Amino acid sequence: MRFWIALTLFVGGLVSAAFGLWNQLQNAPLDRITSVANLEAPTTYLYLPSSLLSAYQAPVSVEALGPKVLVAQARDGDILGWLGDSPYVELRLTINAQDQRAEILEIPRGEQGGLADPTGSDMWRAEIVGDGSAKITPPLDGETGLLIASNGIEGAPRSLSIVWDLTDQPVTIAPITLVGISLLVIGAVMAIIEAIIYRRKHRRRRIGPRPPRRRTPRRAISQAGAPRRGRRAQTLSFAASLLSVSLLSGCVPEYENPLLSPSPIAAPETLTPAVTKEQAEKILQEIIQVVEKSDETLNRESLEVRVAGPALQVRRFDYNLVRRFTETERLPQPIQSSPIQLFLPPATDTWPRSIVMVTGEENLQLLVLRQESARDKYNLYLYANLLPDISFPEVASELIGANQLKPDNKFLKVSPDVLVEAVGDLLNQGQNSTWSLVMDPDNAYIQDVSSVQRSLTETLTNANLEFAHELASDEPVMLTTVDGGALVALYMIDTYTIIPKRPGDAVAISGDEAILLGSGGSATGIEARYGAMLIFHVPAAGSENRVTLLGATQQLLTAIALGR
Repeated sequence: MRFWIALTLFVGGLVSAAFGLWNQLQNAPLDRITSVANLEAPTTYLYLPSSLLSAYQAPVSVEALGPKVLVAQARDGDILGWLGDSPYVELRLTINAQDQRAEILEIPRGEQGGLADPTGSDMWRAEIVGDGSAKITPPLDGETGLLIASNGIEGAPRSLSIVWDLTDQPVTIAPITLVGISLLVIGAVMAIIEAIIYRRKHRRRRIGPRPPRRRTPRRAISQAGAPRRGRRAQTLSFAASLLSVSLLSGCVPEYENPLLSPSPIAAPETLTPAVTKEQAEKILQEIIQVVEKSDETLNRESLEVRVAGPALQVRRFDYNLVRRFTETERLPQPIQSSPIQLFLPPATDTWPRSIVMVTGEENLQLLVLRQESARDKYNLYLYANLLPDISFPEVASELIGANQLKPDNKFLKVSPDVLVEAVGDLLNQGQNSTWSLVMDPDNAYIQDVSSVQRSLTETLTNANLEFAHELASDEPVMLTTVDGGALVALYMIDTYTIIPKRPGDAVAISGDEAILLGSGGSATGIEARYGAMLIFHVPAAGSENRVTLLGATQQLLTAIALGR
């Protein structure tokens, strides 16, 4: 009887353990999910949104195959902004539950917009170009997508593979496996014990003859309450063991296949910086290379490649003045490219966009880079020397970025056009200006320019002088600061008009103005125009703090004789 029990336990344990191991192998967690696609829809651009790339919240790598492959990485909104109305195909993830496969779905988008080569765009945070194939591993942040193309004219690569490397998950041993192993051991031990007992019994019988056994007379015993033993009891015991094993077969963990339940990372709730510091460093170096090459040849046309707005106008007139110097060597004002002391990107998804940077070591410069549209390059838009002894306002981290403001917003103490009026009055009136209550006049630029204007008035007593200051047509740049105010960069035109009081009198000038004029004076009058690139810190509306001028650069534009 004990042997049958041991045999039943051993066989049941063997079956249970084998079933548990088989189930565990069949349901082992996946170590990677791969989706391979041979695309059918013809297109020039492929767009892989962040919802596809972060579908399984695991490190993902994308590889595209083709004669020439470009894989560019950027924010979803920036890629869509670059694509605009151009036709493209958006890729989405679809799950084939029956075959347990992750498949790629092609969705045609766009209209009849123009095509362009995306290679080298300032929009891309990373860019890989390859012959035959290109592979990239984008970050999983809920906002980074991919653009895949060839050269913007030919068709995009048709073969694509996406691989998600899943994290190693601990494998839990199924309870039925543990129970089966236990039954195996118990059955084996019972069988060994039964074999030892059986062997000892038969060994005693072989030692010698036993004395005859006395027979005791049988007594009639009622069998009504005695347990019945035999084959039926053994059969029931065996069936009970099998039933127990069958019930234990339900103690198998059910593994959830992650392939069937993608869960993309949610997009950030707030706008993130449009440019990273690595992007900005690359952009700035490209701009500096163009400027330095143009400075060597004084080529005004080549500046247009990466310089625009006030910076372009000021630089061109600076070249014009430098050409007039023949006896002494004079060079255009250099643009400081490094080190970057401050980097303030815009947190926006619209255009135009502006970046504010402070560069240099001893002589610091404040640079404004501007991008007019998604397919345009960032250009040097404005630059100004940081004034000495100023207190620079606290700005947002480069990981957060600053909001861009429009010139007509009502959240600042004064608007850009009022700033020009305040600066002009301070230059003309000095400390007597009532605008000193709104703007701090205690800075080097206002003091120096105001001193020049006073000197001209005191020297040219035989002439009538007029100093006019107006906001140029170039749009001001405004980025918020931590205190609720803003950095405001604008371009102001200063016009000095000098007219003799009496006919026959002449007014004399010197310096750069005389060089541009081509003479030392004029009997009919002189008009000199200057371009001033200014950067302010404007407090929030209702603040008791005054406006502060942070940086300024003034350049002589023209000097002409009146009445000719």
